[in-house]
Amino acid sequence: MPKNIKIINEKERKRMEIKSLHTHVDIVSRSKGHSVIAKAAYNARDKLRDEYYVKVHDYSKKDDLVFSKIFLPEHIPKEFSDREYLWNSVEKIEKSKNSQLARNLLFTLPRELNEQDRIKLISEFIEENFTSKGMIADCNIHNPMASDNEEQPHAHILLTLREIDEQGKWKPKSRKEYILDENGEKIKLKSGNYKARKVNLNDWNEPDKAKEWRENFSKKANEYLEKNNIDKRIDPRTFEEQGREELPQVHLGTASYQMEKKGIQTERGNHNRKIIALNKEFKKLKEEIAEISSWILSLINMVKGLLKGFSKEKQEEYNLTPDLFDVYSYLETYYKIQKELSKNLSYDSRMRKEHFDSKKYVNALSYMSSNNLKTIIDIQCKKDEVLTKLKENKESIADCNKQIKNIETIIKQAKIMREHKTVYDRYKGAGNSIFSKIAGTSKEEYYNSHKEEIDKYIRAKSILKKLSGSEKIETKKWEKEKRELQTDINHLTFNQKFIKEEITQINHIKYVVGEVNKDFGIVINIEIEIAYKKAIARGEKPSVKMALEEFQRQIKKEDRQKAWAREHYNNKGYNHKETER
Repeated sequence: MPKNIKIINEKERKRMEIKSLHTHVDIVSRSKGHSVIAKAAYNARDKLRDEYYVKVHDYSKKDDLVFSKIFLPEHIPKEFSDREYLWNSVEKIEKSKNSQLARNLLFTLPRELNEQDRIKLISEFIEENFTSKGMIADCNIHNPMASDNEEQPHAHILLTLREIDEQGKWKPKSRKEYILDENGEKIKLKSGNYKARKVNLNDWNEPDKAKEWRENFSKKANEYLEKNNIDKRIDPRTFEEQGREELPQVHLGTASYQMEKKGIQTERGNHNRKIIALNKEFKKLKEEIAEISSWILSLINMVKGLLKGFSKEKQEEYNLTPDLFDVYSYLETYYKIQKELSKNLSYDSRMRKEHFDSKKYVNALSYMSSNNLKTIIDIQCKKDEVLTKLKENKESIADCNKQIKNIETIIKQAKIMREHKTVYDRYKGAGNSIFSKIAGTSKEEYYNSHKEEIDKYIRAKSILKKLSGSEKIETKKWEKEKRELQTDINHLTFNQKFIKEEITQINHIKYVVGEVNKDFGIVINIEIEIAYKKAIARGEKPSVKMALEEFQRQIKKEDRQKAWAREHYNNKGYNHKETER
């Protein structure tokens, strides 16, 4: 990681809004059926002629382009600033059927910045990371309307993969390097060739480059956000690196996106809205569980601290430990206090309050009884159990979501295969002499005139087999599986309701304990435990009320003693503060 990259710490995270950076990096490759001219035309919302596939790609009717520029290193001839010339030149220099043509990047831009600052931000980033290294960068900024009716600014960047000299000639991507033996001689293989390896002539393809670019872009974006006094920062780390576990959304696709943009809900849009809601809920529940964990720990530490004030003999006599911290006593005490408070209310208000309190009390008791919860340690174990349930539920939803995405990909590839099946079937039979006579063309000539369709079919077929294990197209079956997975997600979402209820009950217990401690201090629990054990020793039925009343009498007694002492010192003419010292 570059030394100048600052990872946002937890204090900063709490102080300001932190957004994860959304990026996409891939290679435009012929093996995938890609055309770099088509990609450039789409990004630039332009009309470009593709000399390799002999066709025109026209995206000029789209109206969301706000910035377009080709960034050239200083030594490169100016004719490469022409988009059509540049990318046709790339297609021409790459001879192989599986050639890598360009690198395609996407970066989301901060909504909070104005258009001018976004352009400055992406321009500086390109010059520092790409053109200064010898790459040509074709940059286009789109700003369509997002599903939340807000701006969705993002930058598309196409990068060249070869260097260019000052005369405008493309350099090789790599060179062959012979592997030598211990005597410095070339190693001859059984085939008669010499053992060699490919050595890249630049570091543009290094595995860590994408991560480095993410970090550098985030740093640059944060500089602009800070300069504009915007309390928001971008974190370059992935969700996994941040320890975040958000469920991914499915890709809308052009058709669904356009419909959503017009306010028409789609299947994919509804799925994503469900995922967004689930992610919010997962986050909230995890935060609540974390708060409960912290509360339990602090409570146990408080009890431990309090127990130190008792003699060892007393602790042993009554078996007082943090493990035996009695939660039932708090519930009873809390609702006795509420009943006393109700006496000061009007009749109607008192009835409503008592009804509400009784309901909460019964629900809490029922929950504790059905789950065998008696002590604070029991609550801790239950909290761990609920957290496990939450994680398992989330993992199940994530698995269903992943399967849905795979099915979406399979259906998409099957559609591509159907679209180009006729052309591919003709190509397969093109070696037949009858075909040549009828078509008046050879197999090679037929391929050259239908490169794009044939390559797309082959690529789609390969992906279909990899994901489904078969080349067979079974769209109805896949659609059924997708519906079943959506139903599973609905069931799992419903299960979440019960997990929420459990957390609500634990939070209620947490609240009750807090309120009682606020009035009486944590010592009341110890006193009640002692009173219980004394009553049992005497053969009496333990009574929380008795313990509470005894504790209150003790407090009143201490208050009277303090009042008498103050009066006594005043009558004698002593200075109270001096006496204390």
